[in-house]
Amino acid sequence: MVVDDAGAPLRENDVVGGYTIIGHLGSGGMGTVYLVAHPRLPRRQALKVLSSSLGANPEFRERFRREVDLAARLDHPNIVAVQDAGIDGDTMWMAMQYVEGTDAAAILREATEPLPAAPIVDLITQVAAGLDHAHAQGTLHRDVKPANILVTPAWDRPASARRALIADFGIARLMSESTGLTATGNVIATLAYAAPEMFTDTALTPAVDEYALGCTLYELLTGGAVFDRTDAAGLISAHTHAPVPRCTALRPDLPEAIDDVIAQALAKRPDERHGSAGAFAAAAARAVATNPRPTTIVGVQQPAPATILGPHQTPGRGDGLRPPPPPRGPRPMGVPTAPPPMGVPSAAMPIQPVPAPPARKRHGVLPWLLAGLALMLVGAIVAVVLVATRGTDTSTGSSPAAASAPTVAPTTGQTTLPVAASLAGNWRGSVTGDQTGFDVVAQISDTAPLTAIVHYPQLGCAGTWAENSRRGSTVTLTEQITQGTCVTSQIEVTPSADGTVAYRSSYYSQSQGRTLVITSVLRRS
Repeated sequence: MVVDDAGAPLRENDVVGGYTIIGHLGSGGMGTVYLVAHPRLPRRQALKVLSSSLGANPEFRERFRREVDLAARLDHPNIVAVQDAGIDGDTMWMAMQYVEGTDAAAILREATEPLPAAPIVDLITQVAAGLDHAHAQGTLHRDVKPANILVTPAWDRPASARRALIADFGIARLMSESTGLTATGNVIATLAYAAPEMFTDTALTPAVDEYALGCTLYELLTGGAVFDRTDAAGLISAHTHAPVPRCTALRPDLPEAIDDVIAQALAKRPDERHGSAGAFAAAAARAVATNPRPTTIVGVQQPAPATILGPHQTPGRGDGLRPPPPPRGPRPMGVPTAPPPMGVPSAAMPIQPVPAPPARKRHGVLPWLLAGLALMLVGAIVAVVLVATRGTDTSTGSSPAAASAPTVAPTTGQTTLPVAASLAGNWRGSVTGDQTGFDVVAQISDTAPLTAIVHYPQLGCAGTWAENSRRGSTVTLTEQITQGTCVTSQIEVTPSADGTVAYRSSYYSQSQGRTLVITSVLRRS
């Protein structure tokens, strides 16, 4: 039995590629990981089974073969080894080294107090060694995050018993053909850990993995993501423009030197980072070894990271499928929970949300005064926004789709430009060109660089726009689809003298084997 197109899970004693299912280890956007028995040897392994719907795409099958070959070349004690792979019908699978223990995301989620810095940095150092080995072989990981770091049960004991391995090189590619976008233009990365260059079409370097490792260290030390944005557009803008927060603001027990180390790893320009994952880890180790202070932490609760997953072919405008990612609940620091499980089989551990604690009641006059001042300020801002909006809109009606569009949150440090001001607002128009029969609905920010939330209501698709460049009054943006089966495209918007906006979108259609172009005249909605 194999997983069917509806995603029916495998059961105990089912067989795939000769491997007998023992139990379920975890699920991700592209497949499920099982604990299995080897068909000939007396050992257990982790078997990743990809969705059979992905296997129906010949291009994806070829990509799977290529990426398995890349992963199988990597032989390092801090990399989870890929030992076998195959395709049965439309079902693709690969057998990997089974690591008994847990993953860093589970350790973080279940911690009842701040994680000790020295063991955490040692785990990061081991992962960095695995990444440097892969980079030397010409392979990037591109999805470094706590959930992909497997850790043995004795991680918080003496270093001799501690071991960390980086898992899931299944989306890796040779550096010579690596770009931030895949063949159909879809970012494959968990956005909470994605380097700024991942959102461009420039060639990637090992610096993308160093950046993600820096985000991971920050999260393991503080309990929350580097940037606390809750939407894809906000995360993209933060990674591209926002300053890196200080780790010691939440962990004052840590030496201040760690702030500089993490800030350099998260530099916006790849050439300004440490130069390798190992160099970053070594700098972090030196930093935490200086001026230790008593442990204390400021509680934080961070949102779940937005994820954009890879594509596969479907007809027409929807040439890229993005299965919904598994939910990840917020993890408030300082909430007593059960200690981390030891000896739990984990190749991709499921993450269970921890309920937030009830807010503590605080008494006194000052909070009420502050609340009153805040309400007065909000009222003033709302009044200004209403006046500004009514003064710029050319119509009083609003479509249901536009009314339900999520708000684009401004990012600190962004500036308002004349072009941005003329494009800001809610827009809608019917498309013409190579495809017709649907509308584009966009909510564009008034910041520079521009960001936007976009919907294609009739297609059931939604996504974000992020500015790439400007030429005169024309702004070029990259569209990333976060919902539905539409593919990413290159967008151009140009404000017109009559108050409308000229919209142009170009994207490659796998089903038609060519680049399609659609246009529209957008009007305020």
